[in-house]
Amino acid sequence: MDKKQLLRPIGSAAGAVLPFWLLDLTLRVATDCAAWYPLYAAAPNLFSLGFGALFLALCLLPRRRAAGRVLHGLIYTLWAIYALVQYCIWRIFDRFLFLSDFMLAGEGLGFAGYIRQLVDVRFTVFAVLLLLWGALGVWRLPENLPRRRVCPALVVFFVLTQFVAPRLYAPVPETPDWDSWQSSGYEYERFSSSSYDLALTGPYQFIARDAFLTVRPDTDTAEQRALVDAFFAERPAHEDNDMTGLLAGKNLILVQLESVDDFVLNEENTPTLARLQREGINFAEFYTPQYSNGYTFNTEFAAQTGIYPYASGNVAYSLSRSAFPYAVGNLLTDAGYTTGSFHKSEAKFYNRGAMHQAFGYAQYHSALNYADDELQAGDDRFLINCDALYDQMVASEPFADFLITYSGHLGYDEIDALTTYALDAFPEYKDDSRPYEINGLFAKARLTDEMFSLLLERLDEDGLLDSTVLCVYDDHYAYGLTDRTVLETYSDAAGGLLLERTPCFIWYKGCTPQTVTKTLQTVDLPVPDTMGRDAFDPSYEGYAIFPDGGWLTDQAYAENGKIIWNDGMTEEEVAQMHAFARRFQQVNDAILDTDYYAQAGA
Repeated sequence: MDKKQLLRPIGSAAGAVLPFWLLDLTLRVATDCAAWYPLYAAAPNLFSLGFGALFLALCLLPRRRAAGRVLHGLIYTLWAIYALVQYCIWRIFDRFLFLSDFMLAGEGLGFAGYIRQLVDVRFTVFAVLLLLWGALGVWRLPENLPRRRVCPALVVFFVLTQFVAPRLYAPVPETPDWDSWQSSGYEYERFSSSSYDLALTGPYQFIARDAFLTVRPDTDTAEQRALVDAFFAERPAHEDNDMTGLLAGKNLILVQLESVDDFVLNEENTPTLARLQREGINFAEFYTPQYSNGYTFNTEFAAQTGIYPYASGNVAYSLSRSAFPYAVGNLLTDAGYTTGSFHKSEAKFYNRGAMHQAFGYAQYHSALNYADDELQAGDDRFLINCDALYDQMVASEPFADFLITYSGHLGYDEIDALTTYALDAFPEYKDDSRPYEINGLFAKARLTDEMFSLLLERLDEDGLLDSTVLCVYDDHYAYGLTDRTVLETYSDAAGGLLLERTPCFIWYKGCTPQTVTKTLQTVDLPVPDTMGRDAFDPSYEGYAIFPDGGWLTDQAYAENGKIIWNDGMTEEEVAQMHAFARRFQQVNDAILDTDYYAQAGA
């Protein structure tokens, strides 16, 4: 074989590897990964070329070129679909899915129609480019290569990239500190920020690294438990206050709202909720940090247990057998309450059937099991209008019910049946001066508001209103609005993580109205034996810790290690808060990793 004959198949081989690298590069460009790690950096590009070589080696195994082309097309198509899914997730959540998040696919499929709202010029260009790269790879698949020599060489190249690429990241600090996130090597080891991690590795190594860390055994249990013990030992002891024990023995209805954002809850859209907020104890600076991609269950888990889920995945399936003795349901069950949880979706979604039992609720009730159709079940008013459901809520006193509303769920366009249903029910929201999605969001929120009106009426008729407390909070900001500029225009929040400020209030008959301006977060809802603190404890100054290490206090806001605004914190106090935010997350995850409360015999 002369030089020209040798170079031609090598060039063809490179042409078959190139599409896998181009897929990676296209995904990273389209999702703004350069904001996290340079596109030209060697590590992610080496990883993708290495995996491309491995895939090509597989495609060269069949003796017939046609079979190899089919295999190449199949492998590439699977990765192209994966890239499209991740692109859509990024458009909605500004982050990517870890492998464990795909376990929530059943929940996501129910809202697949929402993805159609993302089909625009950007989506089309992205999809067409992926298609072109795939066609290029199939066309350039070489033939007449000496497989016995080329395939091992391709595999060796793949192995070398796995060895070399991780060593191209910045060194891991010997003593991790608050600013360790700036080290690419530290984040590669930690692998907790999906946006940063895909930028570091590209899609192929992103999955490989995620899978490795998922199955790798954890041998540092004792050290992790010691970390938790020290954290709780150093935290100031809880101080009793005027609210301590004030509502003991009363019935509790804990309501998690769906997408009733701060700009949605007002006198026009939700008059009943606005009245309850005004007459009750309003937590004006309450934040719902989103640690996992299952946004609703993220807040659900945190509000029930006082612990945030893993930032690198969901806990709905991995921790259903863990002990949560300080979860709201468990505490009230131990106190003699009758407990139950109520929502539209089936028990299998987010594994609620098992998880709510772990939280201490005797039974999870799905409205779908009682409604005539899905549309009826999606109307929050049905939870109260259905006698069979309502009767189980108030079966015997004292009772503790956990209601998760549904009507406000995305999407909000003409395609969504529940949006059309809500706008027909409340035609006053058909306002041509506003985006259609805003009209749909407001009309859906009105369904939820009327659920509260019906609940108050029935409790009053049954003589239960005087002895019942409502605790109401939102699951997340209205991320379902596809146009983020619309969201930021209507929201009072300043953008970024501050969009995660959401409504939270407590109401009971005879309550003295008050507004709490202390910065609070989701885990502060349960008792202070967890990561949360008592909002009324004078020793608690208040803060919110976000999954990227950012934090917010009454005095300052930090994002990605940088101070966005500061109204009085000294440099030393800022450094201490940076360090505390990192420690907070380490302790939080250590509780989950070790099933801390079960081991502690709590």
